[in-house]
Amino acid sequence: MTTPSPTPSPTPTTPTVPDAAAARSAVAGADALGARARQAGGWYARYMLVFGAGFGVMTLLLGLGPDSPRAAVTWMLVLVPAWACFMVGMVVWATRRPVQGELRGRAYVPGWVGTGVLYALALAVGTTADLPVQGWFAAAVVVPLPLVLSAVRLRRSLR
Repeated sequence: MTTPSPTPSPTPTTPTVPDAAAARSAVAGADALGARARQAGGWYARYMLVFGAGFGVMTLLLGLGPDSPRAAVTWMLVLVPAWACFMVGMVVWATRRPVQGELRGRAYVPGWVGTGVLYALALAVGTTADLPVQGWFAAAVVVPLPLVLSAVRLRRSLR
């Protein structure tokens, strides 16, 4: 019967240092990956622009709706489900985008909050003050501005 030989103890290895060409190649690969991620993240700017346009259209449609109570109820029964479908469709589309993460970070919260506050303000002031048509058109332009500005900021940061 033979006795097993003892296992050799591990020998320390010296780390390998990549040569300059390998290092340049690795950096180029990281740069290319970063560029692809930035390009893939551009969808969020479009998302904010489309949502901003939706807020503008909704503001205008609510403001220019019919005056009689019966027609106004019918108008709302059409607009509210249409707005809900729009929002659900946009959110579903967003969840299927390849890049998520930091694109929805704190930097873009003011755009969403600002548009929401302006939308609520436009509806509150517009319905109680009986805004003229020109006022509703102005509100439809002002309401989406925070989202549009955030989208422009994002687009510039991805270049």
